[in-house]
Amino acid sequence: MKIHQTKNYDKFSLLFGNRDIKSSDVNSMVKSMSKVVDLPIPILVKRTRDNKLEILDGQHRFAAAQRLNKTVFYIITEKNIGLQEMRTVNQAQKGWKLYQFLDSFIAEEITAHNTKGPYHTFKWFKEKYDLPYQVCFDLLSKKPMYTRSTTTAFKDGKFDIKNLTQAIKEAGFITGLKEYTHLHKSRSFIGALLIAMRDNRFSINHLMNQLKKPMCKRMMTERKSTELYMELINEVYNYRINDERKIFFHAYKKPNGAYLK
Repeated sequence: MKIHQTKNYDKFSLLFGNRDIKSSDVNSMVKSMSKVVDLPIPILVKRTRDNKLEILDGQHRFAAAQRLNKTVFYIITEKNIGLQEMRTVNQAQKGWKLYQFLDSFIAEEITAHNTKGPYHTFKWFKEKYDLPYQVCFDLLSKKPMYTRSTTTAFKDGKFDIKNLTQAIKEAGFITGLKEYTHLHKSRSFIGALLIAMRDNRFSINHLMNQLKKPMCKRMMTERKSTELYMELINEVYNYRINDERKIFFHAYKKPNGAYLK
């Protein structure tokens, strides 16, 4: 393919739904590119119907060149490459973060006039409760947070929300724990808590009442794994409970036999 070059930055446009330009990445590229002469490392573009050059890959390099008033080198592909193809490539290269996959599927839902789609709902849910991605996966899909297939489905555009009402209730409970413990944002602690919550013997009200006790509050210290956090939950849940009424929960194991960290 022929490598073209230009300083006419207005010729280019960004692919809608592609990962956002991250200022820290641009700053790093500016720092590196300012130390060298123009290097013919091309970005990948395709020509649009309005004769713009839509950037498929290399938007950070483009932004850095524009800031430095340097030449942009580019290759024009004639192939029908779109958002799905760029997601696939970046997933294989580990180039995209989860939030970038989220934004790209939101863009597709906007294009399809589906602002109530699963990815719009996921973004609203995550922003409202400020929980880690894996925890949101568990709450919304009702699959254990260490299940790799859930992350794969999310990246493939196949994420499915099972019970939003229940997820909202559980997320509200988890975030409400901040009144009693600093562990409410620990992934391992939440992992253990979610396992306990999936047990039909578990009572949210009982655990909340236990956490109001000064001794139980003092018990809520950091542990190193989900297994150890499960032991902590059992200790708090059964504090000053008669033996015949005690309930114990057990941490899940991964297929290799190891406990979720």
